[in-house]
Amino acid sequence: MLTPHYCRNRLDQTVETAGAQDLDLVILSDYRNIYYLTGHLRETELPQLLVVDTRTATTWLITDTSPTQGAADVVSIYESYSVEWPVSFAAITAKAAQALDLVLEGIVPPVKRIALEKSRLSATFSDVIARRCPSAEQMDATAMLARLRRAKRPDEIDTIRACISSIEAGYAAARRVIRPGATELDVFKEVHGEIVRHAGYNLKFEGDFACGTRAIKEGGSPLAKALQPGDLYILDIYPSFHGYHGDLCRTFAVSQPTDLQRQAWEVVCGALQLAEQLIRPGVRARDIWSRLREHIDTFECARGSFGHHAGHGIGIESQEPPWIIPGSDHVFEVGDVIALEPGCYSPALQGGVRLERDYVVHENGLQNLSSFPLEL
Repeated sequence: MLTPHYCRNRLDQTVETAGAQDLDLVILSDYRNIYYLTGHLRETELPQLLVVDTRTATTWLITDTSPTQGAADVVSIYESYSVEWPVSFAAITAKAAQALDLVLEGIVPPVKRIALEKSRLSATFSDVIARRCPSAEQMDATAMLARLRRAKRPDEIDTIRACISSIEAGYAAARRVIRPGATELDVFKEVHGEIVRHAGYNLKFEGDFACGTRAIKEGGSPLAKALQPGDLYILDIYPSFHGYHGDLCRTFAVSQPTDLQRQAWEVVCGALQLAEQLIRPGVRARDIWSRLREHIDTFECARGSFGHHAGHGIGIESQEPPWIIPGSDHVFEVGDVIALEPGCYSPALQGGVRLERDYVVHENGLQNLSSFPLEL
């Protein structure tokens, strides 16, 4: 999990950055960013708010439960259940809005500029802010937070590593259970169970469990579909471990792989190795995508099939900057944690091959965070 020490560092950096933009208040409403800055994680739909007064460097956390750890100066806990009133999301939001109203009432005026997460702020909270700070100019905090979150600190990388370790335990279980006649649901049950056992709690779990030719255009949830001899099974799993994501993909041969399938695997391995050699701070993400597409298209059987991203950043979201896509304007930076996932697909392969590793970008290259074998 995140540590109070680094959360305090991130809060201090936020105060400094917002102050330099002449922002008096920052009001956050995305639980992910609140966790990033305070260490208080609530992966629920219940409202969570963080108010930062840059003039006094004071922070207020508004939440429904007492934090076990946290870097906020003041914690305001609102009531999320009572036998005295009917519980509903609207009623709970009203309670959180009352807590926000009290915090803003105590903030010294004038408040001239406020940064908000506009895409994640409900009208209920917007009304409170407009009433308490009627003359304040409102800015969007999204870009500022994305910029601050880009370089990962040691506590973030440690949490991502722990998530990756759980995924690898799941892939070890997959290798044991994948065989002709087993269903996608059989594999899901074993993989999910092993990941939960390794993690030690019921972590948020997402991934692609489509096998064979279904994986060429589909992904997502498993079906009661039997694995066929000759199928290639792409498993792409990206759970959230204490708020942070790992993201690994492996391809498993349901039976003895064919020569063509081995050739596809070698091409995708080569693409992964090419990206590892090329990525350095300052390199353009779109150039990496182009080089990988060019490399994969040398494999005639699957020419033109690599039509998805070549990777992306990971952190408190499963996909975040930098985006390794054709139109990306991102360049790699020291401290980025990225997933690379080249792939190729064809009915002739009975599916496709996609391989994915996670890395930290350092000044002199990439550090691989995963160790599970790439073999079919």
